[in-house]
This record gives sequence, C-alpha cells and structure tokens, in this order.
Amino acid sequence: MKAVLFDLDGVIVDSEAISSEASEKVLRDFGIVQTDDEKKAVFGKRTIDNYRAAIKARGLDIDPQELVKRKNALFKRMIRGGLSPLPGVKRLLGELSEAKVAMAVVSSSPLERVNASLEEVGLLLNFELIVSGDCCRLGKPDPEPFLLAAQKLSIKPEDCIVIEDAQAGIEAAKAAGMKVLAVKSPNTHGQDLSGADKVVESLKEVDLSFFEGL
Repeated sequence: MKAVLFDLDGVIVDSEAISSEASEKVLRDFGIVQTDDEKKAVFGKRTIDNYRAAIKARGLDIDPQELVKRKNALFKRMIRGGLSPLPGVKRLLGELSEAKVAMAVVSSSPLERVNASLEEVGLLLNFELIVSGDCCRLGKPDPEPFLLAAQKLSIKPEDCIVIEDAQAGIEAAKAAGMKVLAVKSPNTHGQDLSGADKVVESLKEVDLSFFEGL
C-alpha cells in the first residue's frame, strides 16, 4: 500500500444529510421533487449527473450547471459550524502521514464543495491531492476518477486502497484495479457494499495493520 484514496461524504465527514437538503431545496425551486428510487440511483455519483438525469426524466429545459452553482452556494452556507470529522478519521490520517503513505480525496462532489467541507473541519491540508466530480469527463461508477488520482500521485492502481461508502464508488475503484474498504454510513440509501474487500462500521476499527489484510 502506497496510497489511500478517501471518498468525502460518509467517510471523512457526514455531510450527506446537508447535501441532500440543499439539493432538495434547489430542485424544488425548479419544480423537481425526486423519488426515493431516484435518490438511491444517484447516491455516490456526481451532482451534475444527478441533475441531468432529473431534468431529462421530466423533459425540462433547465441548465444543470445553474442548479449545481446554486447548490454549491447553499451548501457552503449550511455547513458553517455544523460539520465535523467522522470518528476515527483524524487518528487514521495521522497514522498514514507518519508512515509516509500518500493520501488523496476522490469525491463525486464539485471541487468547491469538497474544499469547503475539508476547510470547515480543518483537514484541507492533510491531502496532497483532491480529485473532485468536476475534474473528470466521467464520474463514478466509471474508474476514471481513481485512475486519475493514481496517475497524479505516480502510484500504480494496485498499490492504492480506496475507502468508500457508496456502491458507485466501490464499482469504480474495483474497475480501476484497486482494493476497497467500505465504511457503513447512516445515509447509504440501502447501498450494496458487498463488492468491497472488507466492510467496517466505522474508521475507528481501522489502523495501518488493518490494511495489510486487504
């Protein structure tokens, strides 16, 4: 293991509820109310892909980028003072740093929201690379985001371990040829995590020696 690639929501911070609330408000302003099946289908995927699907399904003429822009602004206001790292995250980041393991965030969220979340919890400088949802042509479950991270870190995909909480992210990481540790989160919308190499309840269970068993 030479690198650990972290998803953001549900792995580093629990901002999914805030993100969902912001999305629902923005979409509602344009007359869109997503079904539970739609929410499940887009979990772990890029915001822009979520909005494109919702707009297309309803035959509407709306610029999805405008919706993303509005959500970004609302999300940044909503997280102020209301976000903290999930249990075990800071300790694990410290151990990985001490062991000289490269660390990156590979998230489906736009870069603006990723930076805002990490800055809010004081972890922005812990990662040497951020690959966000607007860095790639294709988002999860396509492997492109993880392959891009490995390339930028100059590390082979097979030497990377991914930590995810979404089925789309697990599928993307496995397609990239990486090992995957899945973390259960309260907002997984019934996600199938069985494709991961291991599943844990919390990063409190994970330390450096844990990765050796993957």
